[in-house]
This record gives sequence, structure tokens and C-alpha cells, in this order.
Amino acid sequence: MRFILSIFLLLFGFDADSQNISASPGWSYSVPSGTISEAGSNYSTSPESAINQTLISLTGFSIFDSYAVTVHKIDTDWNSGLALQVQRTGTGSTGFFGSTNGGTPYITLTNSPQAFFNGNIGLAFNKNNVPIQYRIQGASVLLPVKTYTTTVVYTISN
Repeated sequence: MRFILSIFLLLFGFDADSQNISASPGWSYSVPSGTISEAGSNYSTSPESAINQTLISLTGFSIFDSYAVTVHKIDTDWNSGLALQVQRTGTGSTGFFGSTNGGTPYITLTNSPQAFFNGNIGLAFNKNNVPIQYRIQGASVLLPVKTYTTTVVYTISN
């Protein structure tokens, strides 16, 4: 009985002080010249980033901790006619008995936090390299030609 109790304390006796989330790199997109060939024609495609454009890592967990990630944007200079969307395209590294749920398909970002994905760390202390993809909708010849900027914010809770 003493051996079993020792293993239990070894596996579950750690209490993380805080959880951290990191996401990198970002994404930028430029509409190529010649894409809109005649006046009155809208930009018909929805540009997408690479399927692993941003990699999210979650650290500072205890074994079998659950987590939830929310996402929102903070506009610096953004046109309301554009919609920035985000989706999770994989699970990243998940500990044995871990899980990753939600985040697929695309969701449209707003300036208020919304649920993105959640799960359980499993037999691990971290979750690394969750791949994220972006898409922009609403590009049009009616939008002024300029650089539009927004910041995507990921927040973790457990």
C-alpha cells in the first residue's frame, strides 16, 4: 500500500502556480495587384494562411488539468467590412489520456472573447504546438486601399 500511495503523490502532488499561453508567429496578407481586373468586380477569394500559421503552447499545468482557450481581436486600424476568422487545424502534442475539443471549423473574431477550444492535458504538464489557421473575408474594391491591422488575443483558463 505504501508504494501505491507514493506513486499517487508523485503523479498528482504537483500544483502549478499559473498557466501560460504563447502564440507565434503572426500573419500578414497583401492583395496581389491584378487580382481585381475590372471596375465593379469584388475580390472573390478568401485568403487563408498556412494551416499551421500560428502555434499555440499551453504550459504550467498539473497532470489531468482541463483548460479552455478563448479568442478575440483588438482592432488597431481595421475596417468593419472585413471579417477575420480563425480555426484550429490539429491537436498539437497531447499527453496520454489528453483531449482537445472545439475550434473547428472557422469562427469569426469579434472584439469580445469567445470560446475557441478546450480539453484536458492528460499525463503531461504542457500542451505544445496547437496549429492555428486564419482567413479573411470581405475584401472588396469598395474598401479604401491601405494597411488594416488587428491583434488576435488568446486567453487560457482552467
